[in-house]
Amino acid sequence: MLNIVKAVHPLEAIEPPSIVNTVIESRPMYYPDSEGLLTLDTDRRGLFVKGEGSPPINVVKPSYNFKGAQYGDLYGAMVNVCKHSGIDCTGATVNSNMTPDGSKGFITITLPEYTIETAKGDESQFQITGRTSFDGSWCVVLQVGAVRIVCTNGQVFVDNFSMYKSKHTISMSPEHAQRKLAAALTTYQHEAERWKHWTKQSITDREAYNVFALAAKCRFVLSKPDLSILELMEEPEVYRNKALGYMWNQYVTQERRTLGSTHWAAFNAMTHWSTHAPAAKKSAEGSLLTIKAKRHDSVRDAVVRLAA
Repeated sequence: MLNIVKAVHPLEAIEPPSIVNTVIESRPMYYPDSEGLLTLDTDRRGLFVKGEGSPPINVVKPSYNFKGAQYGDLYGAMVNVCKHSGIDCTGATVNSNMTPDGSKGFITITLPEYTIETAKGDESQFQITGRTSFDGSWCVVLQVGAVRIVCTNGQVFVDNFSMYKSKHTISMSPEHAQRKLAAALTTYQHEAERWKHWTKQSITDREAYNVFALAAKCRFVLSKPDLSILELMEEPEVYRNKALGYMWNQYVTQERRTLGSTHWAAFNAMTHWSTHAPAAKKSAEGSLLTIKAKRHDSVRDAVVRLAA
């Protein structure tokens, strides 16, 4: 009797990320009445991490529907996108990160078969990222990007390419997935050509500083074109901006030394900040995941100017 062995997809052969074990559930909420007795709140329900006694991560209306939007559903959708599109997932790696309270998280699938070399020994790999939240801060998003191998910087695209975006549910047809990933790979190839061009495109220190100021939201720098960088650094609006200081220091001490005074060096100073810069333990911006997402958006805005 002939034994037919069904081929296992590379993503099904590796262990799913730990985030898929976190399940969010809806539970009833109670409030004390005038006599101190707990009364069922018929207008609200709480979202909790299943199996934990921690406070609710969000309070929602009873009609709130998040069926199909669990972290496991997000990862399943990402795997299905890769499977149905026919994309080569050989050697793929999967990583995830989640806030301590379970309210938001993201998953990345890195695909080494789509490695591009920007310059000799300087490689980036294609990456699919999925993110979702249960505290209302993020919707469900599947998007593409790249990661620079030498420093693991998350490379943002000039063209903000999202494969899928929805408030609560995750549903993508195989045909839609195939079209989107094909378009995403085309975008990736275009970005790779842009990055290669940037390795040869020179930039002055002031031009680089202006782009950093844009990413750091330091409008003061952009409003004072006649001041030198040293003069700007003496201004409170500038020396108090830690993001700007981080990018400038990274550029001068690392990127410019190894990559020259180029657009590519400036770009990597920004992505190093958005990927690796520490955040204050008590930040008004929220969790580190939220901060990083905001940083990447800020870098993308600045990169548009850099590309121009």
